Amino acid sequence: MLGGNSDCHGQNYTSGTRPKAALTAVAALAGLLLAACGTSSGPSPTPSPLGQAQLQRLYKNAANAYNTAEIPLAQAEYGYCVAKSPPGDLRRCEAALSQDRQATIAYDNSLRNLVLPAAARADAAKLLSDDTQLETLLQQASAAPSLAAVTALTPQIFALILVTNADANKLRVDLGLPEATPLPTMTPGPAA
Repeated sequence: MLGGNSDCHGQNYTSGTRPKAALTAVAALAGLLLAACGTSSGPSPTPSPLGQAQLQRLYKNAANAYNTAEIPLAQAEYGYCVAKSPPGDLRRCEAALSQDRQATIAYDNSLRNLVLPAAARADAAKLLSDDTQLETLLQQASAAPSLAAVTALTPQIFALILVTNADANKLRVDLGLPEATPLPTMTPGPAA
């Protein structure tokens, strides 16, 4: 216990022998230092809203990461998930759908970490809610027993993609950003 917190002090308080009074003083000092390095005893401060330029930058970083992941995933989904499109491949289709879901979750988590202005919160909440529905459908499709089952879910997925695109564009406008341009893919894809 008296070894010290190397992250805070980088010292070992147990090395060598010390007189009893010195050990008591070291123990008291170590207790104070450990308390100072630990968590605060008061409530955590509420994060303050970011400036518009910083908020826009953070949002664009999240959207760009999503879009960068989405382009090859949408191409893989088009290539592997369409039964009539050779070479339809259920295993690769499921992998692409699962990765698409993970990219959506990562984007949503980034969005949840932003302290948004009050005017943007309702649109962000709607986007997150609709994305949750999309994530559920992507999960179902990624575990589908056949390409025909994936195809049966496709109209619902495309419909939600259109909704989430509109949601994301509303949020972008709330943040003072222009609407996104659609991704250059063969199939509809969220424009985060």
